[in-house]
Amino acid sequence: MNCLDFRRRIGAEPRSRDPELLGHRDACKEGCAAFWQRAQRFEDDLEAALTVPVPEGLADRILLAHATGERRRQVSRRRAWMAMAASVLLAFVGAGLFWRQADLSSLPALAVAHMPEELDSLNLTKPMTDAQVEAGFVGRASRLKGPAPVGVTYVHDCTVGPYPAVHLVTRMNDEPVVALYMPEKMIDKSTDFHRDGWDGRQVALSGGTLVVMAQGASRQTMAAVERGWRAAIEGPAAPNVGQI
Repeated sequence: MNCLDFRRRIGAEPRSRDPELLGHRDACKEGCAAFWQRAQRFEDDLEAALTVPVPEGLADRILLAHATGERRRQVSRRRAWMAMAASVLLAFVGAGLFWRQADLSSLPALAVAHMPEELDSLNLTKPMTDAQVEAGFVGRASRLKGPAPVGVTYVHDCTVGPYPAVHLVTRMNDEPVVALYMPEKMIDKSTDFHRDGWDGRQVALSGGTLVVMAQGASRQTMAAVERGWRAAIEGPAAPNVGQI
């Protein structure tokens, strides 16, 4: 079992006691033990947040509300909806899945909001095989048209906001750079962004959008990673006529 398989299993079954999972956790030197511990803490926090005690005398108050007329029934329903909305909001914040309504159409905002649960991927250093990289794109009904960049250390099919994506990390010059490719999500033009400590660029491709971003990586490294994934996804650029 490799680190990617371990983290996928823990993401789906955080409480699993599978001996193979626990064996990898105890033997891995890439931070999987810390990832497992964070997953357990998150499950504990989520269970605590969702354990809402029933107020004492709730049944009596509900009967009283029904007995005192339509106005009090309306007040009671409003309070119940407010309590439900607060519980839902707490669950979304705990899972790292809540973002501002104004940012629902902003790919940079969605990409940055996606990263807290994926920060461990930036610490991986073992290169992935070409077959593992290709499998990530096949999982999103897409195929690479050129060779993947050298130094890919993480590949995962995930969802960025509402968009299916291939999540990649490329380590170049010992600097991890994130690439999120969203097939069939089209944008009008490529733009740079800086948000919550992340520098990045959303890149318009012929079949989708590529978001490249990093924390502290040089512009040269990020530009090289962008060129590498553009060539891998769209295929090598055709030579100019004057160069033939």
